[in-house]
Amino acid sequence: MKPLLAAAALLVTAVLFFVACSHSKRTDPETVDVSIAPTGIRWGEYQGVAIPLTDQGPRTYTPAIAAGFAPAPAGAAVAAIVHTVRMSLAPDDAWAQIAATELAPGPGKDAWATARVLFSLRGTAESATAPRVVGYRIYEYVPGVRSRVTVFTEYPDASLAATRTVVVWVGEDWRLQLPDPGSNAQQVESIRQIPDDAVRLEQTR
Repeated sequence: MKPLLAAAALLVTAVLFFVACSHSKRTDPETVDVSIAPTGIRWGEYQGVAIPLTDQGPRTYTPAIAAGFAPAPAGAAVAAIVHTVRMSLAPDDAWAQIAATELAPGPGKDAWATARVLFSLRGTAESATAPRVVGYRIYEYVPGVRSRVTVFTEYPDASLAATRTVVVWVGEDWRLQLPDPGSNAQQVESIRQIPDDAVRLEQTR
């Protein structure tokens, strides 16, 4: 298992990334097109991993905060990517502020913060093992409420991974929703190929 995926798995054990929403209302595809890709994509970097900065957000981006995402599906997807990467790789001197501004309140966040105190994370991801975000797929989008987004990443050896995330609309912005401590859903898994209906985010290494 690659180092960053292993780190993600550790954080998943500490209740990361995904809230099951099997009974929630799904968006009518005739009303909202969740396949519309973000526009104006340029790539920034956080702790050695490239993240998309787009017209749909974040409008405010610093090492300490990423905020201001459009309410549209593309804004939700970009928020899911940005918040997940930043939370997963935030060093010891930054994770608390990122948690305060990019994570939705709830027992999942509280449990993650309690677990995060127990280990140290410093430095950046190594280029030889760092993942590259290549796309996403929105499985649910409820305007002004919630969106379920699976983020697809590729590693230097061409292997692929899928990370399931949930973002919720809090205080006029999308925040990452962490699961209830009792959730045992799988959040990160290896996959053979990216679905044909995924929204692709092209970038140059």
